[in-house]
Formats: sequence, structure tokens, C-alpha cells
Amino acid sequence: MSESSYPVIGFLQQLVRAESLSGNEAAAARLVQQQLEQLGFSDVHSDRLGNVIGRRSGSQPGLRILLDAHLDVVPVTSPAEWRFPPFSGELADGRIWGRGAADTKASLAAMIYALAELPENQLRGEVFVSASVGEEVLEGAAFSAVLDAVQPDVVIIGEPSDCRLGIAQRGRARLLFTAHGKAAHSSAPEAGQNAIENAAGLIQRIAGLPLPTHPLLGRGLMTAIQAQSRPFPSLSTTPYLCEVVYDRRLMPGESLPSLLDEYAHSLADLSNWQVVIPEEGFTTYTGVTLRQPDFHPAWALDPHSEWVRQAVDALRSAGLPAETFAVPYCTNGSASGGERGIPTLVYGPGSIHQAHRVDESIEVEEVLRAQRGYQVLIGAFENQP
Repeated sequence: MSESSYPVIGFLQQLVRAESLSGNEAAAARLVQQQLEQLGFSDVHSDRLGNVIGRRSGSQPGLRILLDAHLDVVPVTSPAEWRFPPFSGELADGRIWGRGAADTKASLAAMIYALAELPENQLRGEVFVSASVGEEVLEGAAFSAVLDAVQPDVVIIGEPSDCRLGIAQRGRARLLFTAHGKAAHSSAPEAGQNAIENAAGLIQRIAGLPLPTHPLLGRGLMTAIQAQSRPFPSLSTTPYLCEVVYDRRLMPGESLPSLLDEYAHSLADLSNWQVVIPEEGFTTYTGVTLRQPDFHPAWALDPHSEWVRQAVDALRSAGLPAETFAVPYCTNGSASGGERGIPTLVYGPGSIHQAHRVDESIEVEEVLRAQRGYQVLIGAFENQP
């Protein structure tokens, strides 16, 4: 069977077929915009960065709720190993197959149809859906423009969460440590100072430094992911410089300045090194270049807050799973929850273990469950806590 009788599943298949690597989401964005218009959303448009936004207004006053799922996908690896072509959107064995099916086009399709099928008399305030771009390369950068435009009271981020409610999220930072040395001929290394050996001492010290903990998110992580010496390649020359890149998983309360200050203080007795958080960037399909430090803060809601209570009660009352958890990966929620302090939740169909892998896929029933879950969450927040 190649097509589904459920409109949300048919639309998801179309989304998967619209290949949308980061910076090349134009075809998928047009598809989303057309679908929002056909389903009767108001003020449907794409902004200067290419994010697509649509709105539905309720018959009663209420909050401004924003549901977001990113439109971009990571490149396909090992295409010959896939059961179906990576952008086929094939429906087989009760699953939709293809790159982006779980991460996060299923969330986006479920959000759109959840909101579209809610009668106006069941809506309060204003509810927005955004299909954001560029999340896979720089979380929150393009989504910040959506936040500026919508000014939401609460945000729901669609990421694969097995339809569990994420109430906290680790952040992420890229740290570039540079150990300096002095070049010399490798037959007479005593005439120089080997930057690799200096870096080895730096790495050993970093490994022994304590990392912060959080009651929901556990312990932070610090993982070396890349090393490069100079000159490279080296021809009988000891290196004068060695760069080591770390991936740091952040806890709430850690800021860019505090992170750099932490290492400056902890490693003050070592010489000939420095650390920076480098800028990363990308160009959107509309031609706008975004650049910012590769730092994306963590956030957490109080498990006893009204936001969490209302969401959990609503899911439970609808007979849906009401389990909460802390999200170990980074999302666009770093912009809403981490940078701006907007109450943020993560909720979406599928498993994060399906993301970025060969044979990415998602269960049809899981998408339908998420569609119902989004409808319940939209109606959960009756009053400003």
C-alpha cells in the first residue's frame, strides 16, 4: 500500500518526498504553505528566513500558543542500504519510511492536522503552527524570528519523544580549545615545543573537571569530538598548534560567559592555551545568512508548575500517556525556553533513535496518537498560570 486513507498520513508522505536538506527547504515549505491555506488557516506566510507560519483564532479569549517543528533534515547516509528510497515516503508494515519521517515531519503533519480539525468553539486565544528551517545546523537561530513575530505565551516543540511530555532539555555548546607550541624539526624536537603534547595535558585536565548536575537532566557531558594539529599534513615537523573540539551538553543556568569563565578559572595554572565558542552559520533557502555562537542553552520547567500540571492532566483525561521526561538532545526549545524563558514543552511522535539513521521511519498509529495529543495540549492551557 503506497497511500493512506488518513489525510495526516498522506500529507506526511508528501512532506517526506519533498527533500529538504538544511538550506534547501523551499519545496517542502511551499507544500506546507499550500496545505495551511487549503485547511483554512489565517495569515499563512513564509518569513524572510523561509519559516512558514499559520494561525487559527478561537472564539474565546486565551493564550498565544505556538507549535513548532523543523522542516529541514540531515543528509542521507548509505542510501544503498535503505529498504526503500530515502525520500520515497513509502507506507509499508504500518510505517512511513524516509528521511525526516520521524525527525520531524511527523510532528509537523500531526500539528497541522490537529489544529485544522479542532472546531473554532473549542479554541481559545490564538494558536500558531510554524515549520521552521535550519534547526539541524543551528538550533534556534531561524526559529528566533518566529518567536519575535508570534510572541507566544507557551511553546510546544515537536521532536520525537515517543509521545511523552518533555519538560526539560539539555543544551549544547561547541568548545574549541587551542594548545600552542613551537615548531621544530622532528629529528630535534627539543628545539621546539610539541603542541600535541601540550594538548594531551590539557585534555587530561579537562577530563578531571567536575560537571554540573540537575535533578531532571542528570549530569552534564563533555566529549572530545575532533582534534587537528598544524602543520597538517606534517613533514618531519613538530606541530606548533593543536586544536581540540568538544561537545558540551549543558545544564540550566549555564551561560556562554559562565562557561568560558569556568575553564579560565579551572585551567588558570596551565599556559599556552585558549578556549572559544566558535560561530557557526548557514544560509537559508531565501538567501539570508545567519551566524551566531554555537551555544544553545538548556532549560527546565518546574515539574510542579501549572504549565506541567495542566498539560499532564489534559493528556491523562484524554486517556493518553501522561509521562514526563527530560529531553537529552538539543532542540529549538533552546531559543524559547533557554534564551527567552518562555514556558516550553517537547512533544512528538516517534523515537529519537529513528533520527539520522538508515531506514528512518515512524508508525502510522504513533502519528495519529500525536495528532490527538496536540489537540489535547492546545486545549490544556486555559489560563495564564
